[in-house]
Amino acid sequence: MALETVQNKEAKKALERLHPQEKGRTLYLNYQRKKARLMIGLVLTGFVSALGLHLSSRMETRLAEGAQLIRNEWGAGDYQINLIAESGEWSKEIPFLVEERSFTEKEKKQMKKQLYRLLPEIIKGKNRDLQHVTEDLNLVTHIQGYPFILSWSSDNKQCVDSCGKVNRQQIQADGEWVILYATVKESGQKESETFEYKIYVLQEELSEEERFFRILQERLSAENEKKAEESKILLPEEINGNKIIWKERYENNSIFIFLLFLLGSVLAGKGMDYDLRRSLQKRNRQLEKEYAGFVNKLRLYLSAGLTVRNSLIKITEEYGKYLKSRRKNYLYEELKISCFQLENGVAEEQVYYNFGQRCGEMRFRRLSTLLGVQLKQGNDQLLQILEKEADSALEEQKNRARKAGEEAGTKLLFPMMLMLLVVMFLILVPAYLDFGSI
Repeated sequence: MALETVQNKEAKKALERLHPQEKGRTLYLNYQRKKARLMIGLVLTGFVSALGLHLSSRMETRLAEGAQLIRNEWGAGDYQINLIAESGEWSKEIPFLVEERSFTEKEKKQMKKQLYRLLPEIIKGKNRDLQHVTEDLNLVTHIQGYPFILSWSSDNKQCVDSCGKVNRQQIQADGEWVILYATVKESGQKESETFEYKIYVLQEELSEEERFFRILQERLSAENEKKAEESKILLPEEINGNKIIWKERYENNSIFIFLLFLLGSVLAGKGMDYDLRRSLQKRNRQLEKEYAGFVNKLRLYLSAGLTVRNSLIKITEEYGKYLKSRRKNYLYEELKISCFQLENGVAEEQVYYNFGQRCGEMRFRRLSTLLGVQLKQGNDQLLQILEKEADSALEEQKNRARKAGEEAGTKLLFPMMLMLLVVMFLILVPAYLDFGSI
């Protein structure tokens, strides 16, 4: 009970921190109701699922009338069952594989007769029937529901091969009869039976256009073979009185190139956005690093008796001399803007506020507020605050440097492991090869 009370207090406290604008008691009651609904829902779902599984397992029992097992019909597959045999005080669980039912010899003979009558309708494919064959045949190797394997052969392979491919180019004008042989046997058995089917393959009927282009292709092939040693091939200009105009098809990849550049432009835009975010992160990191030194300089000039206005101008001049030939410094850029505003007559308090807002970092915004307040309260209290702020910033900078070093060490761990594996490979492989040659 005491543990539950502590847990409830911690939950209530966490809810109040997450939702400070709402009442703690109401939040806690809603949380408990939601948790109770979830737990009860899960328990009920589990109960219903378990009950359904139990009932389904009872309904799908394989053991019939106490001492009979029901086999699956052929094609449905075998199944495993766990039986419990009891005799008096003895009891044992026995795993048992129940194989699917096999067909009797009488059933097989009957099925072969059915298969013989069924095959012509199946193998005709897109043809009207086997007496009007103009398309390839569908010579299947098995039929669902029948425990037989079929293999095919033909007495005229040039006309119809064992795969059902039909070649009508060499057929006589009135067509040609072809005999197909279907060898039928049961899986795992040597005995087989052969079915014969007579099919009539009709001569290929070509339209005038198809005949024209077939002659053209044959002419091109003959011309290519005859003049294989020459540097030029003369294309026929006329066939059977029909003039031929030749043109070349060009590969046009302009749309592909356009889409490729369109994709490149999108990726370039994304890359620019990514670089912009990286630059902003780089700027923020630079401002964080410069903060401690900037506060120290400001405190030093204020201690010497300078006003905040003059101190900022002095620091800006120093930055200008120091960074004249160096890379861009974002703090110096912001200080220059503040000095321009002071010179143009903008109120100091507004200048300090704008400086903090432009920098964006929390520390700079807090510092700008302190500089605005000192205009009314003087520099004495500001010096003490700046001293604490400088020490805190310096300590935070050390922590960031320490964390960056740890992250760099972690990143180097994987390359070091790879180098170790390479060294081990270079040492062990020659040693293994030398050991094998002994």
